[in-house]
Amino acid sequence: MELSEGPYPGGRSFAFTIVDDTDGSTVANVKPVYDLLEELGLRTTKTVWMQRSAEPDQFTGSGTMQDAEYAAFVLELHRKGFEIALHMAAPGPSRREETIAAYDAFRRIFGADPAINANHSMNTENIYWGRDRLDGSLLRWLYGRMTPWERFRGHEEGSEWFWGDVCRARTRYLRNFTFDEIDTLKVNPGMPYHDPRRPHVNLWFSSADGSDGRRFTELIREENVARLEREKGCCIVYTHFAKGFVKDGGLDPEWVSRMRALAGRPGWFAPASRVLDHLGARAGGSGGRPLGWAERTRLSTRWALERLRDRSRARRRRQG
Repeated sequence: MELSEGPYPGGRSFAFTIVDDTDGSTVANVKPVYDLLEELGLRTTKTVWMQRSAEPDQFTGSGTMQDAEYAAFVLELHRKGFEIALHMAAPGPSRREETIAAYDAFRRIFGADPAINANHSMNTENIYWGRDRLDGSLLRWLYGRMTPWERFRGHEEGSEWFWGDVCRARTRYLRNFTFDEIDTLKVNPGMPYHDPRRPHVNLWFSSADGSDGRRFTELIREENVARLEREKGCCIVYTHFAKGFVKDGGLDPEWVSRMRALAGRPGWFAPASRVLDHLGARAGGSGGRPLGWAERTRLSTRWALERLRDRSRARRRRQG
């Protein structure tokens, strides 16, 4: 393939990567996905849980690094060049000492601390999550009205759930807002960014919403990918490969077709932390640009409005 001069390594025109949330993952329901990614020459990022939680959780069928078959599968992915990241310590809440144990186990198994972590669902130790993701009293009040039961305490110093110092010392990037737009950099041109109001996180990044097979397939339709290439953009898809990509042991053919077309374009397909490192260096340094008030307000408002819209659509579907 002859490349024109582009802004990404090797003269590539755009960047595309994936962060796979481990919710529901087993060898059976995600291995076919990774087999295709390997065939296409894509190297992406897979999150894992290091252990089961002492607290109850709803993901009892999901694999963790304590499961021999699943651990062997993940280690083989790591050997092949896929990035392994954390999705917190476990599928249920983890206290400080459990989180530290998970980080230590990750370093022992993979040789280094995780470059990326992502808050998980309703885990109490989530850091700056729920209403604490948002600025502005109105947005925080609206979110609190929708989810009055939520309280996340990973950033609360003195709490048994606190691990903010661990996050700051041992992880470069934490995933934040997810948007209905393929060009993540278009929505969040300052990423990776540092948020001075949330000092326990080094750098945050945004992502494109490909939460399940249907949304991912819609996201990478031809006109979207063509625009991403034309505008020299960057897409970081956040998805769950365990949700709707594999059916009856086979991959969804429409998703496969669109992924093959995507892989044939002059894109840079690297794990998420490498893409973020490149964006940070391109912006003038690895420390991350501080997030200004205007961009913070725009990001949080857009995210909140998109989530309210999605909740409303889901409610109408249930009623209809």
